[in-house]
Amino acid sequence: MTQDVQRISAQIWDAKQANDMTRVVDLIADNAHFVHMGITFDKTGELAVFNEKAFLFKAVEIAEEYVEDYGSTAIIFKKLVLTAVIGGNEVQNPFVISEVFTKTEDGWKLAAETYTRIATDFDTYQM
Repeated sequence: MTQDVQRISAQIWDAKQANDMTRVVDLIADNAHFVHMGITFDKTGELAVFNEKAFLFKAVEIAEEYVEDYGSTAIIFKKLVLTAVIGGNEVQNPFVISEVFTKTEDGWKLAAETYTRIATDFDTYQM
């Protein structure tokens, strides 16, 4: 299970960096929600901002990652630094990301993703 959700998560992040979410549509639950800094999207909105290049992910540096297994639900926690271009401006932010996956008839699906900006020293921040 852990390797399955980590593999799916990696595929979704690769698609984000390529700004081509069309290849991972089936890995995301239809009723998924995405909470970013100051904005929330449903699946359609999340796919649109990447496919329309409103968010351009330039680099993702993952410092820590672990998975909590709850049976038919799994949560991946990632401590990372994200460099992106948003609204034409390059930004770099430290985040803790939580990705919630649920087991469906069609396999594991991303159901929710939340970005929380780390407001303290990144190196000493503990998840």
